[in-house]
Amino acid sequence: MPIVNPIPGLLSPPTNCFGLYQYLAQRLPGYDPSEYLREINAAYIHVWEEVTKLKNQYFTRTKLVTVVKSQTEYDLMFNNDGALSAPVSNRLYQITRIRVLPSNGGLFQNTIAMAPNARAVLDVSANPQAQPAVTGPYYFYVIGQGSVSFGLPLQVGTQLEVIYSYWPLALTFMYQGSVSSATNVVTGLGTTFTQLLQPDFQQYQPATGTVNVEQIQAELVCNANQIYRVGAISSDTSLTTLSTVAPVLPTGSQYVLAALPEVPREHIRVIGAIAMAKMYSVAADDARTAEWTATAASNMQMMKDSLIERQGQNPPQKQRFPYGIGRRNRAFLN
Repeated sequence: MPIVNPIPGLLSPPTNCFGLYQYLAQRLPGYDPSEYLREINAAYIHVWEEVTKLKNQYFTRTKLVTVVKSQTEYDLMFNNDGALSAPVSNRLYQITRIRVLPSNGGLFQNTIAMAPNARAVLDVSANPQAQPAVTGPYYFYVIGQGSVSFGLPLQVGTQLEVIYSYWPLALTFMYQGSVSSATNVVTGLGTTFTQLLQPDFQQYQPATGTVNVEQIQAELVCNANQIYRVGAISSDTSLTTLSTVAPVLPTGSQYVLAALPEVPREHIRVIGAIAMAKMYSVAADDARTAEWTATAASNMQMMKDSLIERQGQNPPQKQRFPYGIGRRNRAFLN
């Protein structure tokens, strides 16, 4: 189904998924909307990959869970066997660190990640009748994606502090149906607000009173270029904004509900620049491919420098980061 501007004259800035879609479609019109969205999400994953390589805390979370079954293997992603008090996250991508707080109290103890055939792991797990571990050393190895196996079974009541990086969720937007509003409550007719996220990740939608760094943010675009941050999506036909929608949306009003990328707001347009280069490359003879490829690479490098500076880490070495982090090297993106 072709996507058109649901609100006449609407030009959303490229800070959410709908704005990124317009960013591409206005510069290179004529493609199926699914192609724009595919390249936006491919660019988003590319940005995520580069961000996660840096020593920073974006796309990273700490979760504390408790052992409720004494065993060696634990499914951190889904907790299908119920061995933990809760799963760590179904968005878990890579484990950064695990610390153990024994059930008999004391201080958190570090664990050591090893290969399954490492001598230390084999030695500590040599006795199959060993009692659940209440003291270190705690050796573990990763099994597949999201599961870990300890050298000895952990005692019930042991707490695991898991620091991990998480996978980004696909960006999308919707405008089906219509809306009306009263103060900051927006009511939909024929809408499917909850489908902004895939079914497996509904728990990460905006919700009142929920504090979770994995929770996505979304924006409501209405009233010809007015943008409101969504505070909570209550159902397919109800959401609330963080501020009052004014003027009031009468029954039958058009809208756009769009997801925000989970990167610092000032760097969202880097996604657009990378996606733009990919769109131009679809037509192999388009001379703008080289121009936008260079622009995307430059913008990506500036984003890296900015993230490193913001995190208060050591300035990047010139051999690794050719662009400095000084103000003189900052520039607005194209």
